[in-house]
Amino acid sequence: MRVRGTPGAFRPGRRAIVVIVTLALALPLAASSIAGARSGSTSAAPALTVAPSSDPGPSGPVTAEDRRLLVRAESLLTRDCMVRAGFQLWLGTSPPADELLSFPYVVDDIAWARKHGFGSDLVKAVDARRRTDPNQRYVSGLSPERREAFLAALNGARPEGLEARLPSGGVMRRSAEGCTSETQRRLYGDLAEWYRSSKVVTDLTYLRQRRVLADPAWTAALRPWARCLRQQGHTADTPERLRESVGTRGRADEIAAAVAEARCAQNGLAATTRTLDARHGDELTAAYHQDVAAKNRLEHGALPTARAVVAAEHQ
Repeated sequence: MRVRGTPGAFRPGRRAIVVIVTLALALPLAASSIAGARSGSTSAAPALTVAPSSDPGPSGPVTAEDRRLLVRAESLLTRDCMVRAGFQLWLGTSPPADELLSFPYVVDDIAWARKHGFGSDLVKAVDARRRTDPNQRYVSGLSPERREAFLAALNGARPEGLEARLPSGGVMRRSAEGCTSETQRRLYGDLAEWYRSSKVVTDLTYLRQRRVLADPAWTAALRPWARCLRQQGHTADTPERLRESVGTRGRADEIAAAVAEARCAQNGLAATTRTLDARHGDELTAAYHQDVAAKNRLEHGALPTARAVVAAEHQ
């Protein structure tokens, strides 16, 4: 199942390879705070890919092309704001297509598994790009005082002013000042509503995946998958334990295990996963329909400004 993932790293025990988020701008050290929520929630979490709405009007989600437009416009506006504040910021490029795939339940793409195993090679490529990222080099080269000023200009001095209560528990906060907020205010208008709705909708990804993995239908579908896996020479009752069994034995073993996982997923687990993911996604979208609708509405409303900003880039 191909679902947009969150930034992460390959390690034994992960249920899925999670590689990178498409960003047109690599921003270092984004500042936000979270109280009482799960580990790993940050303000840089990617947008939830929910089941497409049957309503083709503005209440539905924007297209993938429009979302890329919004990301590009936000990148340009943030860069220009930082330049006005006396700092430099470089625009990034989208990563290769293979890095945009993640498998939060089970690897089910045999060709991808043959090429990448569980994705450790992609994580290494991401890490290599981060080490050479001009924004990271620039910030690292600033004095402590200038670095603090850079982060304050980007994110605001303190994570105060914006708040989102997450469906999974906890509260996220961010400054209403700084270039990030200035940019989003210009694009989306109501910054407080944008911050709240976007964080709530992002959190639904985590909830959806957690519900799928707790669903009895998922557990039942694992049994024939595990039997198939044993016939392939691997002993594991979940994808997570398969990764643990591979450990750090080497690239060849990683690829062999990933191919076996993907091949055995074709015997029903992949289809069950798609069904459960869609069902729980629909249920969560319905339960939080006001937040989903608000985010969609604000994104549609931001498109005219985004088009003008991107068009101005080429003038």
